[in-house]
Amino acid sequence: MPRPFALVLAPLFLALLVLGPATRSGRAEDAPGAEPAPAKPSDDARFLPLEAIKPGMRGYGMTVRHGTALERFEVEVIDIARNWLTKQDLILVRCLGDEFADHQIAQGMSGSPIWFDGKLAGALSYTFAWAKHAVGGVTPIHTMLAEGRRPEEGRPSGALPATPLHAPESDPASTPFRPIGTPLALGGFSDAGRAQVAREMKALGFHVVAAPGGGAAQGALDAPVVPGAAITVDILRGDFSASAMGTITAVDGDKVYAFGHSFETLGETLFPASVGYVYTVIASREISFKLGGPLQEIGALVQDRPSCIVVDRTRKAPMVPVHVVFRNPVTKREEHFNFEVTPNTIYFQQMLQSALREAFTKAEGGIGPNTKRVRMTVKLKGMDPWTYEDSVAGFDGGYQRMLMHLVDRPLTHPRQRPEFERFDLEVEVEHTDRRAWIRSVVSSRDEVHPGETVQLTVQLEPQELGPLRTERLEIVVPDDAPEGNYVIMVLGGDNAPTDAPTPRDIRDLPALYATFHKTTELCALLPRAQVDVDLDGHMLRRLPLSSLPRLVRSPDAPALGVRDTFSLVKREVGYLIAGRERVTLRVVR
Repeated sequence: MPRPFALVLAPLFLALLVLGPATRSGRAEDAPGAEPAPAKPSDDARFLPLEAIKPGMRGYGMTVRHGTALERFEVEVIDIARNWLTKQDLILVRCLGDEFADHQIAQGMSGSPIWFDGKLAGALSYTFAWAKHAVGGVTPIHTMLAEGRRPEEGRPSGALPATPLHAPESDPASTPFRPIGTPLALGGFSDAGRAQVAREMKALGFHVVAAPGGGAAQGALDAPVVPGAAITVDILRGDFSASAMGTITAVDGDKVYAFGHSFETLGETLFPASVGYVYTVIASREISFKLGGPLQEIGALVQDRPSCIVVDRTRKAPMVPVHVVFRNPVTKREEHFNFEVTPNTIYFQQMLQSALREAFTKAEGGIGPNTKRVRMTVKLKGMDPWTYEDSVAGFDGGYQRMLMHLVDRPLTHPRQRPEFERFDLEVEVEHTDRRAWIRSVVSSRDEVHPGETVQLTVQLEPQELGPLRTERLEIVVPDDAPEGNYVIMVLGGDNAPTDAPTPRDIRDLPALYATFHKTTELCALLPRAQVDVDLDGHMLRRLPLSSLPRLVRSPDAPALGVRDTFSLVKREVGYLIAGRERVTLRVVR
């Protein structure tokens, strides 16, 4: 009899060990692996209805404070805040335990699952700034699960032509109870670089923190995707990284629910999402936060709604691959950088510019004059690779502005969104300012007849010490030039107008770039008594001004693009032309 009786008790004893943490209070070290099974919307028994939650109830939450190990913390219900957001209630709780006396509710805990009576109630998601006690708000789980059932339209925000996002800055004095926050961890950035990103991202509500560049050092870890685990939304990754951290609330098959509040309320969207690694919790009287970063990609953020974010593990979000190489022709040194940037139009330009700024500082640091020769090669899906080359001199800002101009055109086309397959930048950096300023322009004649040639003598003064240089340009007065006074403008090619039509299709971009004049070209412009008309992407050339009233359009047609025309001559001079000068000329008949 003793042996059969023991065999009966053994399964019961094992069952109590498994169910114990969900039904009784326990220490943090008892919690890992003991949370309930992943939530299923169709299985209501796994969730606690909001109506069943009463003040004074005790429960617990799960989160990660170091590595990927789940830790347990205790909570007590204060009350239910009805209609805290539109059609959304909030469970008010007090977080208990010595750890909350140390750091309160830390940023990065957003989404920490909260259980009562062994059932998932929701996500810890709100907190008070400067509160003496760790009082938080819990987003009900049923509100979050509803977002996972929301049908997708197939037009993710930020993957279509740009719609600017202007998020108001948070004001702790007027909104003391607010989302816990998602720290934006930057890896690979200098102190100055992080400070600049922090200023630029402040309007979007991010608290920027320094962090190692992702989970490369912990890449061998197999982090489970379970409630309480850290999760990141990845904006930039590679040699430079930027990711926003929160916590997983529930896992339902291929759907992962997290944060308990929005990432940026982008609606239907598409960002890479990763399970995270936490190095530690940084305690602060102002704002505590988890220090960590992404570890392993698990899918794509597909819904960004007020009550949560939803990640689909079957999806993969696109990223723009960028390869940059810096070369110093004097030292023969090369340095390569590889990273990926989200193509989301809200973040792409900011993150790319920040990464390029850091790459330049790392590769060829130092403030002072320099000359950059840039070669950009772009491969878009369905198109042959195309290349653009130019030079910039002076301080670093000019280099950044030029690159942003080049990169921004394909990504902010008014009606189309390209899919990048490869993006390469080659930058040759010489720590010499090779600009030359236009100091004077002299015309060989003051009066000319139509069809005659005028010679211009241009004096250039190098930025760095060196003798003046003389260049000559010959420009022909058009045969149809009306009698009168003309102003010939002499300037650098980067400021000279092009005659390409406005691109109506992504495939028009290589042709547009081919019309750009180079910064090392000295140009002379003589105005003509004609205009070019951009008619829906087709150029009507050299129209007399008198013909414009006869170009009748329908009321709903786009406006005509009317451009002045010039006779243009140019010469490659080897210097980057700065400044502009003018000379007057009279045409007589």
